[in-house]
Amino acid sequence: MISQGISHTAYDVMREYMIIGAELDGKYQIPMLDRYTGHPGEDTVDFKDSFSPKIKNHRKLTVNFYIHDYEFEKIWNNPDRYLEHLKCFHSVIGPDFSMAVGENGMPFAMNIYQKYRNHALSHYLSMNGIKVIPNVSIPPEYCYDWAFDGVPKRSTVACCTNGRIKSRASREEFCIGFKEMERRIEPLRVIVVGKIPPELNTDVDIINFKTRSQKIKDKEGKYGV
Repeated sequence: MISQGISHTAYDVMREYMIIGAELDGKYQIPMLDRYTGHPGEDTVDFKDSFSPKIKNHRKLTVNFYIHDYEFEKIWNNPDRYLEHLKCFHSVIGPDFSMAVGENGMPFAMNIYQKYRNHALSHYLSMNGIKVIPNVSIPPEYCYDWAFDGVPKRSTVACCTNGRIKSRASREEFCIGFKEMERRIEPLRVIVVGKIPPELNTDVDIINFKTRSQKIKDKEGKYGV
């Protein structure tokens, strides 16, 4: 691995300042994330909802980015604006800019760029004193040669099952990818935000949190009786 330490464009239009000092991993030189050995907070909250005045105890919550990209693109454009806000929370799960692989997905270069952004921003947050839990995507088999680059071994990591539960094929693909992730990075524990596929068979310690939509449905069920 090599270390990134300079900017290559005038006025740093590529925002290389985010990866100063980062180790670059794999053939696509993805910024390596810091290992996180602790646990998350008692629950998780979306970045969008983390600004709600209803939140009373920030230190018990872990912020996640498992929402639409447009709802957190602003932190990529101006991360310094949100550093003090995120420091109020127990920890932060690394950003999750969307990737779409396969026949009808994004061009390959766009997927690599999205993964790069996830890691670059995570590195920058860590560099500024925020406890970042590495976010890991669980892709199809043909992405394994790059999907886990930059993810530290024997770390607590997090993933989300949004869009991976409804069909049996999606669940099975997720479960196969999960086992490959286990083999490659040997996680201490995995935080799963969303429903856990019933087909998932693992000995790894899993911490499960509900998504925002699950919590809303729970409330509707409670008050709709």
